[in-house]
Amino acid sequence: MLAALQAARRPVFIAGRGARAAGDPLTRLADACGALLAVSAAAKGLFAGNPWNLDVAGGFATPLATELIGAADLVVAWGSTLNMWTTRHGELIPSSAVVVQVDHDPAAFGVNRPVDLTVAGDVAAVAEAVHDRLGDQPTGSVAGGWRTPELAQRIRDHGRWRTVPYRDEGGGTPATIDPRTLSAALDDLLPPDRTVVVDSGNFMGYPSMWLDVPDVAGFCFTQAFQSVGLGLASALGAAVARPDRLTVAALGDGGFLMSAAELVTAVRLALPLLVVIYDDAAYGAEVHHFGPDGHPLETVTFLDTDLAAIASGYGCDGLTIRTVDDLAPVRRWLAGPRTRPLVVDAKVCGARGSWWLEEGSAATEPAPCA
Repeated sequence: MLAALQAARRPVFIAGRGARAAGDPLTRLADACGALLAVSAAAKGLFAGNPWNLDVAGGFATPLATELIGAADLVVAWGSTLNMWTTRHGELIPSSAVVVQVDHDPAAFGVNRPVDLTVAGDVAAVAEAVHDRLGDQPTGSVAGGWRTPELAQRIRDHGRWRTVPYRDEGGGTPATIDPRTLSAALDDLLPPDRTVVVDSGNFMGYPSMWLDVPDVAGFCFTQAFQSVGLGLASALGAAVARPDRLTVAALGDGGFLMSAAELVTAVRLALPLLVVIYDDAAYGAEVHHFGPDGHPLETVTFLDTDLAAIASGYGCDGLTIRTVDDLAPVRRWLAGPRTRPLVVDAKVCGARGSWWLEEGSAATEPAPCA
């Protein structure tokens, strides 16, 4: 592995769930060998604030992250099995790149794709050992200038989804709000110290990628089995565990309807919990996966339901929004005292699938940000 790092000119580290406690040693090693930093979705926030952070690799990756990871000549997976989501169905990492996998469990090696070199051991310990062995020896990347001022500027300018232009698709009668516009407005509105908990569904890329988090503890991704409906209960746990931070539960309407009874506990504990429902009146992933092939959708589409009223019935504050201006009550709630949860029923446009879902359906053909 040391030789691979010394030879590489364009190394990229991808840190996964198994590297969540190894941010500092990985950062030091990346600085020493000139690597760019990326994470799987489960480790979002691990390198928050680092100027060489490309954020999430794979289906959630920005166009810039996709370009740069696609140009790597060495990819080191730290505590990540490089599953299809992290590798964009295998298309993200170039075939010419050397791939190294570091994991404490040898059974994880090569389970999702072939790798060229494996290292068994604790991620942090391996990173520290390699850093010590590397010492002052120059690497190809440092000598060749992968980390240039120009690239740092590109990451600042284009390294977040918020900086990628899009055509707002909100509006209509009755009005709906574009989930990107909603998420960006929330990101501006919410305090920086936050825990973002995301349920599963067509919507999930928007809060995952448009809402910043302060560190790896600030992001809870409930996607291990792609099971819808786990977000709200997970958010309750996060709110109890970290009362010093605002907990934001980002749910789809399907997941909310599956788990709404959890609000009883949130009210009983007087949790200052913000629940944002990306409400497209459907199980959106199923609609956009199966609708184009002509499958009937009656069982996965809903009547337009007043989810804010349902939340109020549980004792929460409830709010329906269709435009950015409708978010004003959220600002007032944030100002305090936040003695009971606020549930926001955001009526989002759902005419097409999210960008990552379109890409996943195509499997090999990149989709536009839609």
